[in-house]
Amino acid sequence: MNKLIPTVLLAAAAALVACGGGSGMSSTNSAPGSVPVMATGTITGFGSIYVNGVHYQTTHATIRKNGQVVAQSALKVGEIARIKGTKNDSNSTGGTGDADSVDVDEVVVGQIDAIDTTSNHNTITVLGQTVKIDSGTSFSSDVKPDNIGGLTKNDFVEVSGLIAADGTITATRIDREASTGTLQVLGTVAGAGTKTFMINALTVDYSTASLTGFTSGQPPANGDLVEVQGTTFAAMTLTATRVDKQMSDVEEAGNHGDMEREGLISDLKSGPPPEFSVGGEPVTTTSMTVYRNGTAADLANGVKVEVEGSLNGNVLVADVVSFHHNGGIELQSTVDADPDLVAGTLKVLGVQITVTSTTRLEDKSSMPVEMFSLSNIKKGDTVNVRGFESPAGSGQLVATRLERESPSMEVEVSGPFAAGMPPMSPSQFKVFGITVDASSTATLRGADGATLTLDAFLMQAVGQNVEVTGQLSGMIVTASEARIHAPGND
Repeated sequence: MNKLIPTVLLAAAAALVACGGGSGMSSTNSAPGSVPVMATGTITGFGSIYVNGVHYQTTHATIRKNGQVVAQSALKVGEIARIKGTKNDSNSTGGTGDADSVDVDEVVVGQIDAIDTTSNHNTITVLGQTVKIDSGTSFSSDVKPDNIGGLTKNDFVEVSGLIAADGTITATRIDREASTGTLQVLGTVAGAGTKTFMINALTVDYSTASLTGFTSGQPPANGDLVEVQGTTFAAMTLTATRVDKQMSDVEEAGNHGDMEREGLISDLKSGPPPEFSVGGEPVTTTSMTVYRNGTAADLANGVKVEVEGSLNGNVLVADVVSFHHNGGIELQSTVDADPDLVAGTLKVLGVQITVTSTTRLEDKSSMPVEMFSLSNIKKGDTVNVRGFESPAGSGQLVATRLERESPSMEVEVSGPFAAGMPPMSPSQFKVFGITVDASSTATLRGADGATLTLDAFLMQAVGQNVEVTGQLSGMIVTASEARIHAPGND
């Protein structure tokens, strides 16, 4: 859950995408006071592993990725994982637990067929699947810049993410691979025919594939959640070598125990009480449901949430609904001073930043630390922080992502624009309270990418967000480039 509790992190946690297999919920390693749990969420760090703010030990866990047993080092921040084990909610940092199993499955693996950045779409197409990229998408360190601009057509990529009701994927992580490998897609069967079916725009030919997880003699049927692997893709057809039917988290949980599920809302019925689906599985609320980082009025189809509660049949009865913010503010610069490990805070460009138990932590420096935490950061380190302002109007950030980068003198600031006030010079303005000087050498662009004069830029930027790249002079960012983009386009 998105608890805004300052804490020193060793890592954080894992996410959505079903994986076949598993049986009961009992754990042989559970501590007194622990309860069985099935948790799905985005991996936010390691040490052993954090899932939805809960620190799970993985000493005795079976860890699988795309159906294969792997070491924990094969997992990456931003991937979606499912943890089965036990947890104890008794401490204030979000709880601790023991994992019996950790399963990660990438939603689609293949070459990029198309890239669309028109009208702020920010999508790529892989094996007929539409993948949305936003500020909540992590990238492997070889993607520069670490956004859609760092990808090119025909790149071979591995995509983790959340599947929406319309089949589109909101990417939580994209890794670019140096060479092509096994193709993979995870999705819901439609248009089932003789030895073929569809997953969105992709045709799957399973005439020579091995089938697992299906009742003997029963072929894939419409509505089945399946993971497909193959090596040949042509004319929008994947020739499958393997088709695995996936268990839902309810089936794997055995209809008992606590459940935590991260995903996108669909099928919203406003109630009272509100009912909806998350990750395609039903959720109901009650008058006792607690909402964090929002209210019941913020429930809407397509909104990212984490739901925590218990099962009643196949329905998750929500005790807590937490709204997950991607974070529309971005800062990249050096750390002002050593972090306050007790408060769980650091300062960048004079802005106080709080790291929580759900902050996604990753070390992208030249000597990366796998078990990366706030304690690894020192004064002068270059970091990239994304987050949202909290409390409102405070000028402080709650970090949704914190990445350490290789040393750099380049500064990046992205956030709400504010016009300069005397005694600031006419070429100065503020972005999230940080003073920016757009001198005559700065390239200024509108939301459409067209070059603007300073006067036109200052006029068009009102009420918008602005992205600035430049150098730091004292506490002023001297811009080399600044661009307008509408709020919400992250």
